[in-house]
Amino acid sequence: MPKVLIIEDRADIRVVIRRQLEPAGYEVCEAEDGVQGLKQYAAQPADVVLLDLFMPVKDGLETIRDLRLLDVNAKIVAMSGGGTHSNVGILKAAMHLGAAKALLKPIRREELLATLSEVLAGATS
Repeated sequence: MPKVLIIEDRADIRVVIRRQLEPAGYEVCEAEDGVQGLKQYAAQPADVVLLDLFMPVKDGLETIRDLRLLDVNAKIVAMSGGGTHSNVGILKAAMHLGAAKALLKPIRREELLATLSEVLAGATS
């Protein structure tokens, strides 16, 4: 069972993602910010990290950078809300820093599952 670490500051979004992933056969763990997420990953690495880019304490770009320092092979999927031009730019920055894929929220279940499958299989954009 692949393990996904969700790093997202909003509990309601973590719950929605968990409800999409667990029935599809994923083990899910959660962190509410980048600092907590990095500690969890260091203690028990996940197969994929799904992280929000706008979070308090440590934002997603810093978290991607630090995950890469911790594990150069970490599989990371970045996500950001809305569909504004600035969100597209930050998603591109996340890919530049090492995210394998980038998704705009709200994320459809089918898109999320397909993205995780691709990343686990080693495919990137």
